[in-house]
Amino acid sequence: ERATVTNIVDGDTVDATLNGRTVRIRLLGIDTPESVHPSRPVECFGREASRFLKELLDGQTVLLESDASQGDRDRYNRLLRFVWLPDGRLVNYEIIAQGYGFEYTFNLPYKYQDQFKAAQRAAREAQVGLWSPNACNGERTSAGAGATPAPTAAPTAAPTAAASNPLPRSFNNCKPDPNASHAPNAPVAIVDVNKRTETVTLKNVSTTTVNLDGWIMCSIKGSQIHQGIGGALEPGKTRAFKHAGGNIWNNRETDPGALYDPQGRLVSYWADR
Repeated sequence: ERATVTNIVDGDTVDATLNGRTVRIRLLGIDTPESVHPSRPVECFGREASRFLKELLDGQTVLLESDASQGDRDRYNRLLRFVWLPDGRLVNYEIIAQGYGFEYTFNLPYKYQDQFKAAQRAAREAQVGLWSPNACNGERTSAGAGATPAPTAAPTAAPTAAASNPLPRSFNNCKPDPNASHAPNAPVAIVDVNKRTETVTLKNVSTTTVNLDGWIMCSIKGSQIHQGIGGALEPGKTRAFKHAGGNIWNNRETDPGALYDPQGRLVSYWADR
């Protein structure tokens, strides 16, 4: 389904035109602080989350993806969807990865649950956005606390602070890294990027198993995250990870890749010469 976003309701809900009619869409798998609830005050970081979503989506024509395990609509008649940008980014994922919201599982597991949980771990460990120790006086509630029972309906979530800070050290929202030539290429190295099939191949060059949950692989040309990195990689083993979304790698020009650990440290660099 393709729809054009016409209004941002809050950090996880938008209005859009779909097949000539206006629909309200609740983004699956996430929860952001309240900013428009009729009986609750604006929560810390609620306005920032709404502003971030507006920057991403306002006026955009997007691809909507449903998940049969979550149902088509919630009790408020909102469509439940994953929302894809034209450049291949998954908006639901970006909200979590950039620290503007929480991963939220209402009841049953959903399609991108593992990737969303890994993104939240990475954001939390890097203290980005609402995970900053300075956010809202350090007070935070887990997503889903006090939620209204509805499939992925907006629960009371914990706020926190400005997500304008990038992950520390070298990660900068997948922007070109001036220190790329200093990548240690260990304990994990990028051995190949197949831009045609949108597949990244990584090798564990160390002597111990590496847990890749929360690791971030970047397409530098488009400043985009290659989604789908995760799981355990045993010593000496090589594994290919296909991007969990639309195309992000540039086939016509050089498009370097960079791999970061959950702390935002540059681990490996692929030059694409």
